[in-house]
Amino acid sequence: MTAIGVFVATRWEVDAARRAFSMTDVQSIGGIRCLVARRAQLDWWIIPMGVGPERAAATARIVLAEQRFAAVWSTGFACALRTASIGDVLMGTQVTMEGGADRQGSSPCSPAMVEWARQAMQHHHLSVQIGPFVTVPRVLCRAADKREIAERTGAIGLDMESAALGLIASERQIPFAIVRTVSDLVDEDLPLDFNLFLRPFGWAKGVAACLAHPTSLIRLNRLRIQSRVAGAQLTAVYRACADLTGFEGMA
Repeated sequence: MTAIGVFVATRWEVDAARRAFSMTDVQSIGGIRCLVARRAQLDWWIIPMGVGPERAAATARIVLAEQRFAAVWSTGFACALRTASIGDVLMGTQVTMEGGADRQGSSPCSPAMVEWARQAMQHHHLSVQIGPFVTVPRVLCRAADKREIAERTGAIGLDMESAALGLIASERQIPFAIVRTVSDLVDEDLPLDFNLFLRPFGWAKGVAACLAHPTSLIRLNRLRIQSRVAGAQLTAVYRACADLTGFEGMA
């Protein structure tokens, strides 16, 4: 049985991928609760990894030490670094880590895997952009910071996990792909500093920041709506891929 490891950062992204399948089983690897959906002769493993490159790398090393995959996919939400609409599909050709101590060269995505996924998107009339990605170690909340990276790197998408996953997949010679949906835009400031929530006991500081700036609640609601659209599109992405698997098999 062929299996694809679908690594996602948050429970919202896990739920979005899971909704594409009628049934999922639960498998535990090293204490990590994975959801497994079977479609035709392909198993889709939906694996929660947490937010950021360190958590992504740690989870991938644990899971890949015990489970064999035909491919590793980095999936979930992303910031569009070019003109795009909320919910558009972004697929990577390569990914580079920006900033921090883990600066590294680019990790390539599998051209065959990108083309296979592109065909699935095309079959279901989903809007797709294909190009390089960049991974950052912290949330970029200011539009100015996003634009600077967009202009300097030429990337189409920004996330916090793909470079770490791509490096480990490359080390293990596993085909790698990035398939994400747009939840925020390059010219858009985020409503508050989400890095507060990633630190130990950061939720209290994050809530305090919201209360100190009540207008941020309006912008948070806008981002919630955008994330809902991105989640619905992520579900559509995996339905499209599952349908293509059923019709044509997995290359």
